Amino acid sequence: MATIQVLIDEAGNVLGTAQKPSASEGEAAPEQVGLVAGAGQQLAEVEVADELLEGSAADLYAHLKQNFLG
Repeated sequence: MATIQVLIDEAGNVLGTAQKPSASEGEAAPEQVGLVAGAGQQLAEVEVADELLEGSAADLYAHLKQNFLG
């Protein structure tokens, strides 16, 4: 399972996602990665199966909307 941040607009649409880099990515990997919500937006942190991150963004967004955003 992976924990990701999800950026959501006022209508409940997924605008983007970010995943913190793992320690196994080497010394050059950034220590932090994150999203910042603007006016009318919100951030959610959810756990998803690793396989979802290997597929298309459209499939991931559809899964997030159906299972987490109602």
